[in-house]
Amino acid sequence: MTFRISNYVLIFFSIFLFVIPLYIGNSAMSNSTKIIENIQDELLDMVELTYQIEHNVYKHRNALLQKIIKDEAVDLEIEGFDLEENIELLNITIDRTNNPDLEALLSRLHKRIVAFKYVEESMVEAWDSNNKEDFEDALIGYSSVARKVTSDVVELQDLSGIYLNSAIAEVQEASSEAKDHVMYSIFGGIALLLFAFYSMQRLNSKYKVQTERALEAEEKQKKLQKQLENYSLDLEHDVAKKTEELDHRYYHHPLTQLPNRNRLIEDIKLMGSVHMALFNLDKFQEFNDYFGEELGNIAIKEMARFLIENTPESCGLYHVNGDEFALVSGKVRVKEEFVEGIRELQKNLNSKQFTYGEEVYTLMASVGIASSSVNQLACADIALKEAKKHHTGLSIYKASMEMEKTYEDNLLCSKKLIQAMKTDNIVPYYQAIVSLKDDAAPVRHEGLARMIEEDGTVTPPYQFLNIAKRLRLYPDVTRTMFYKVLQTIESEKVAISLNLSVEDMNNSEIVKMIINALSSFEYNHFVTFEILETEALDSYGDVQLFIDSVRSYGAKVAIDDFGSGYSNFAHILKMNVDYIKIDSSLISNVDTDRNSRLMVETIVKLAEQLGIETVAEFVSTEEIYNTVKELGVDWGQGYWLGKPVPFEEMLKNAA
Repeated sequence: MTFRISNYVLIFFSIFLFVIPLYIGNSAMSNSTKIIENIQDELLDMVELTYQIEHNVYKHRNALLQKIIKDEAVDLEIEGFDLEENIELLNITIDRTNNPDLEALLSRLHKRIVAFKYVEESMVEAWDSNNKEDFEDALIGYSSVARKVTSDVVELQDLSGIYLNSAIAEVQEASSEAKDHVMYSIFGGIALLLFAFYSMQRLNSKYKVQTERALEAEEKQKKLQKQLENYSLDLEHDVAKKTEELDHRYYHHPLTQLPNRNRLIEDIKLMGSVHMALFNLDKFQEFNDYFGEELGNIAIKEMARFLIENTPESCGLYHVNGDEFALVSGKVRVKEEFVEGIRELQKNLNSKQFTYGEEVYTLMASVGIASSSVNQLACADIALKEAKKHHTGLSIYKASMEMEKTYEDNLLCSKKLIQAMKTDNIVPYYQAIVSLKDDAAPVRHEGLARMIEEDGTVTPPYQFLNIAKRLRLYPDVTRTMFYKVLQTIESEKVAISLNLSVEDMNNSEIVKMIINALSSFEYNHFVTFEILETEALDSYGDVQLFIDSVRSYGAKVAIDDFGSGYSNFAHILKMNVDYIKIDSSLISNVDTDRNSRLMVETIVKLAEQLGIETVAEFVSTEEIYNTVKELGVDWGQGYWLGKPVPFEEMLKNAA
């Protein structure tokens, strides 16, 4: 009974020993299987998700850059990166992740794609606003965030491997524990040992299958990583190519494809001390307005073609902007050699003609030259403005010492001007205007302002009129000249013309003074007001009102310096004037230059049809005198016919 009880106890104990290791083994296997399956599914889901997000990042970046390169409009609401969808997927994955390291990495990836969307919007905004500097910064950030997304994916793969290895170690620990329990129960019977061995074999087989699946998943991850690396390299190559295209557009002028202002500024920084010549077409804006932008662009291309063919090898050629070109040399050591080369180039350019349709046009350019190691472009621009201002054609920038001397001269001139105004030494000098058609016609005159200094030095107006404007004495100079000219007319009964600027005509006090004087003056038919043509371009309404007012009192009106602009013929038709004074730039070489001769001839014929008389300025030689007379000009004025002198001296010379 006791044995049976013992047997039952042993059987029960054997069964107990059999059940316990079986239970422990199955429990450990079940836990291991769940751990591996959960981790495997979770890791595969995360890898698939992050690969999808990374693919979307590069896909949208490539598409967006393609549109920017083609200069197409970008609608971020339609074509931009879908942030909300990807954020939602990431949040779901983060909620499922129990590992804090994986959760932190996914959260960082969350921030990356938010940053990617923000940089994408910044880059499109910079492109739309044509802000190159902001666009370049945004493009760098754009590519940087995309690369960091790839980096996060690689890190996720590495961390996934670590996580998986940790799980395998956990399974191995559980298997080892189960194995120990089975070994303890072997002493209970062979059957339990065989069964334990069978259970362990079965457990090992399942573990091997799971391990193989994990290895296959790891291999798949490596292949995906390789594909992403290849895709990234292709994309970087494409971005580099498009960046090169953008770089070309940034450093070259779209009309002529010559290096532009941006390239010029960077090159002269590298070159240091250079000689620079700045070419600019004369009156190009008026040319463009009158003939149209198409012909204006053709003129610029013709100028560019000429400069490309004739620029010395020692110089670099740049299309700075519009109708402005720069020639830069860091090789020519002698400044005079550079200047002479530019003079010759300018001379050839000014004689160049180009044909459009049936018309022939001449290119005329002014030049500013500077030689320095700093602010070369600014110095050349200052010289160019001086050349245009004084109609010299070419001007060379002066050094700072000379500029200081100019300042001192201006200060001295200011003192002299104030003194001359106090002592009534702003006086008119008179230059004869002689008839070229009737030798018996009375000589007319032009009253030209002069400042008589205390030592008797006679100062021409270009030296003190700008000072007078700064000191707000210009209206007083005009007033003084006007009354003195009227006195001469009244006493000598001669025709005299007087220069007026648009500034004078815009000054209500000056206009009122002139109208009041004319209303009580007996000899208004001897008075002529000369209006500078280049100044009157933007003030047709005010100028025409003044012209109509003074002509109603019997005074006459002349347009001065006619021919210095491109749209003058249109101005003539709008202004009711009596005389046209042909600009010195046309008259000075009318005897030697065919184009100048044709222009003067055209002006004369037009004036005859409109009933307007013409005056040739700058008649400085007998050859010019004979030429303008032959062309039918009505009046001549210049040093060959008479220099500006006080009226008393003119009378003495005539006697």
